Amino acid sequence: MRFSDYFYSLKPSFLAKTKAVYLAILFGLSSPSSMAPNSPILLPYSGNSGIDSQGTTSPTSLIPWGWDAGLKIRRVAGYYPGSPVYFESCPDGVGGKCYGSIPNRSGFYTLAYGSFSYKDKVGPTGKLSCIPNEAENPNAPNDRILMEPHPSEPVGTPPVKGRCPYFFYWRNNGGSPSAYLINDSSSLPQIPFGYGSFYIGLQENLKTYAGTYGGLDHRNRVMTPLYAWVQGVRLKLRAKVCFADKTQDLYRKIRVHTDMTFYSLKSRRGFGVSVNLMDYVINQGKISTLPELFHEPKVAEYSLAQLHVNGKLWNVTPQDLKFTVDQSSNCNLPLKDLPFQDVYIPFKAIFERLIAEGKIDRRLTEDAILSSTIVVGLEQWGRNRSEVEISDRSILISLPPIAW
Repeated sequence: MRFSDYFYSLKPSFLAKTKAVYLAILFGLSSPSSMAPNSPILLPYSGNSGIDSQGTTSPTSLIPWGWDAGLKIRRVAGYYPGSPVYFESCPDGVGGKCYGSIPNRSGFYTLAYGSFSYKDKVGPTGKLSCIPNEAENPNAPNDRILMEPHPSEPVGTPPVKGRCPYFFYWRNNGGSPSAYLINDSSSLPQIPFGYGSFYIGLQENLKTYAGTYGGLDHRNRVMTPLYAWVQGVRLKLRAKVCFADKTQDLYRKIRVHTDMTFYSLKSRRGFGVSVNLMDYVINQGKISTLPELFHEPKVAEYSLAQLHVNGKLWNVTPQDLKFTVDQSSNCNLPLKDLPFQDVYIPFKAIFERLIAEGKIDRRLTEDAILSSTIVVGLEQWGRNRSEVEISDRSILISLPPIAW
C-alpha cells in the first residue's frame, strides 16, 4: 500500500507492470487500472545540487499542522479491514479499537506492511503478507509464503518462506507517544531475490472506495492542507540495524524514508516526493546511487509524478543522520538507549526545485491538496533486522488557518 517504495528497487524494470492498485489506493480518487512500464529518469547530481538552506523557511517560524500535530494520538489501523491479515493498535481509540469505532476519514494512521515481489497478492487477500507481531507467538507459522519468484529468475526457483518479519508498537517517549517499527527478515532460511523487498510503514491515507479504511478526509483542510500552505515536516528519529552472518547475501539494503504526495482536484493528477532519511548497503556502507526520479504514466483518471530524493545528496537531511549498526550478540542493543535526532525536511523547497527543473508541472500546485503521507517507512532487501522509532512529528505550514 505504499507508493514510492515500489519504484525504488535495484532492478526497477522488474516492477514495470505492478502496483497500480496501490497507487490508486494511496491517492484514493479513482479505481485501479493497468500501468505502462516505468520510465526512470536520473536526476543530475553536482556539487551545487543541494537545496539552498538560505532559500528555505526556518521551521521555527512555521505552524504545526495536521489532525495529529506532534504525533500525540495512538491510533493506527490496516487499510483493508476485511483482510485476513488486518492489524490495528488503537489505545486511544474508542474502547481501544479503530475499525468499527473510529469512523472512516476521522483521523487515524494507516499501517502498510507486506513482502512484495512479482504478483500483486497483498491488499485485501493478504496472500503474501502476515499480521504484524504474529511472530511473538512461538507457535506462529514459520512457513509463510513471503515472496514469489519472478519470471526472470531461473525456472524452478522456489518462493521465499519464513516467519512474519513485521512488528509495530506504541511506546512512551517522555510522556509522549512514539511509533516503533521493526522489519526482521534475518532468520529467513532462503535468500530473498533482488527484486523483492520487505516493507512496513506508518502512513496517512485517504479513503478510496468500499472496503477500505483511510484516516484522511479530502474535504478537511486540517487533514489535507493546500500545497500553498505546506513547507515541510519535522520529526524525531532513531534507528538501528543488525546483519546476520550470512555472507552469501550479496543483495542487502535498508532505507528509512518519509513521503509527501499532493493531488490536483482540477487536473486529477498527483505528484509526490519520497525522501530517504537513512540509507545503508551492507557491502558498500555508503549512500546508494539508485534512481532518484520516476515519471509514472496514467493510472485510471490521473497521472502521478513520483520523485525520489536522497536526503544527504540533496542536502535536505543532516549529514550525520544514520543507522546505528548493532554489533552486539543477538542484536540486543536497546533502541531506547540511542538518542533521538531532530530532523526537518523542507518539502516545499524540494518540490519547488523540481518544478523549476521542469519535473513537476507548476499548474498542478494551484489547487493541490495533501493526499497522503508516509510518516516513516522502513524497507529492506535481503536478510537483516532494522528498527526505527519516530516521535514529535508534525506537518509545518507557513500560512495561518483561513476559512474553507
